[in-house]
Amino acid sequence: MKKEVDGIILILSCQKHKDTRLKETRLPYNNYNNWEVVYVIGDFLLVESYKLKDDILYIRCEDSYIHLLKKLTLSIKYIKELFDIKEGILRCGDDLLFNEDNLIAFTKSVKYDYYGQSYYAKSYTCHDISILKKVKYDNFMVHYYNDHKEDFDNIHHNLKGVDMLMYTKRPDLYGAVGVIYYLSNKAIDVLLEHMKLIDYNIFTYDEFTKSYPYTIEDCAVSFIMYYNQIPFTDSQHFLSDSNFPVYPETIVKHTNLYK
Repeated sequence: MKKEVDGIILILSCQKHKDTRLKETRLPYNNYNNWEVVYVIGDFLLVESYKLKDDILYIRCEDSYIHLLKKLTLSIKYIKELFDIKEGILRCGDDLLFNEDNLIAFTKSVKYDYYGQSYYAKSYTCHDISILKKVKYDNFMVHYYNDHKEDFDNIHHNLKGVDMLMYTKRPDLYGAVGVIYYLSNKAIDVLLEHMKLIDYNIFTYDEFTKSYPYTIEDCAVSFIMYYNQIPFTDSQHFLSDSNFPVYPETIVKHTNLYK
């Protein structure tokens, strides 16, 4: 029988940070106002599709940075098999320091289908999906992997022979910063259905935009939401770091520990 919860606080991590970030930023409780805390780690060699051990969900998936969208969507798929979720999922990184009072306040608050914090401090509704055909060349992953060449040799990352320069073209858009954002059950269903159509392959070439929308997770989620007519609602009270000021209602501080 599924466990009934109001929502899930989903914290994405990896084997690399299991003994650093995950220990230093771990929440002291595994449930807040009937929102269950679940940590996720990829294990490319896992025999079963997933394994829940205490509050850590191990999933059979690449554990690499570029596969983060695949890890997110597969983890949501399996979480839906384990939990009956009333509202949605708060997607979080593993290098966040939580204000627990503000986290609880968020669980009680009014939420929107795709809800987070943007660098532009404004919401967005895609009224015409042809706008998504505007693309840009983004070398974010190229630079990341130039600094993390060891990842190509990690069997759990499954990156042998991958040329990052092939996947730099993506839709030019904005949405929630990937550190923390919320997806309602409606948005989750849209995300899962879209990813199922591309067989969870983040290297899929998208004919509509003539680009590769799925290699940078937060950009990909924005693309999928807008393509399926789910608007983005901005709030500047999700996170603080060097780019964002601290407000009394801020849920997390972004530490960016151990890059």
